[in-house]
Amino acid sequence: MGSILFSKENSHVYLGPIDQGNKESFRIGRMHFHIKWAYFGFCVVKNRNTFSKFQDIVFFAGGPCLSFLLFIAAYLTSTSITHYELKNFLNGITFLNLLLFLSTSIPIIYPKWLKPYSGFPSDGYQILTAYRGKDKIES
Repeated sequence: MGSILFSKENSHVYLGPIDQGNKESFRIGRMHFHIKWAYFGFCVVKNRNTFSKFQDIVFFAGGPCLSFLLFIAAYLTSTSITHYELKNFLNGITFLNLLLFLSTSIPIIYPKWLKPYSGFPSDGYQILTAYRGKDKIES
């Protein structure tokens, strides 16, 4: 969302691998969605080298912020639900999004054993890099 709100670039959201087999499923405005069954996803902007420091930070903060907002929404919803199975489902969503928020916010380069992210920097790492004004890391 950050790339759409703060730049004029198209954004490609990949749910699944970034390869030729993951064709565009649909688009909403400048957001192009490529959906293939997987437990991971990426957001890519073709011309990110034109982004300002602020646009870079907002782009990389989008994922962790969305995970945090989903964590809050699922938590608040689960506290008001009394149906046992639905409450358990929402608790799962709550903890998963908290884990996603923490794991993407911590500035690290993912280890080799963590496929498909191996060798890639986390969003927190890229935010820190952009904030410090260092060269951009291709993601």
